[in-house]
Amino acid sequence: MMPPPFEQRRIAECLSSLDELIAAETQKIEALKTHKKGLMQQLFPSPEEV
Repeated sequence: MMPPPFEQRRIAECLSSLDELIAAETQKIEALKTHKKGLMQQLFPSPEEV
């Protein structure tokens, strides 16, 4: 049994919204990982840099 078309559209919109939210959060996580990597490199510089 399939839901009526208006309900299918609402479900699709909800799922699209969740996809966008997941993509935004993934970008935030990647930015934080890059930032963390930079901070760790400053905290523990390589012997060549010292």
